[in-house]
Amino acid sequence: MYNQPIFLKPAFQERIWGGEKLNSLFGYDIPNDHTGEAWAISAHQNGSSELLNGPLKGQNLRQVWDEHPDLFGKTEAGTTFPLLVKILDANDNLSVQVHPNDTYAQEVEGEAYGKTECWYVLGADEGAEIVFGHHATSR
Repeated sequence: MYNQPIFLKPAFQERIWGGEKLNSLFGYDIPNDHTGEAWAISAHQNGSSELLNGPLKGQNLRQVWDEHPDLFGKTEAGTTFPLLVKILDANDNLSVQVHPNDTYAQEVEGEAYGKTECWYVLGADEGAEIVFGHHATSR
């Protein structure tokens, strides 16, 4: 069905800490000036990328994952798309991030996967920092 790369339109997410760099640096047509995330490769229920070319143009990645498992080397539908690639514009301090493991995500959140991450920092303003961990204690 496809003999060329598939190009995707991101699903955009507004965040209180978002800004306009997804437009100014990457040329994305963002919905507002607080766009914090471009979900570049996503079949997530809260925002799925849209196919921009080929015979399935206009369909979202979640639909294609479910209806055309052969495109992904699967023999049947029914599993959750295992990847979410985001480009962030952190125009302010990010909110606290929680990263449950697979067991917690399945038992408590009803999600197939936990939240593991790998970051590539493409650019940062002078004085920017990453805070890892915390010093909070339970009572």
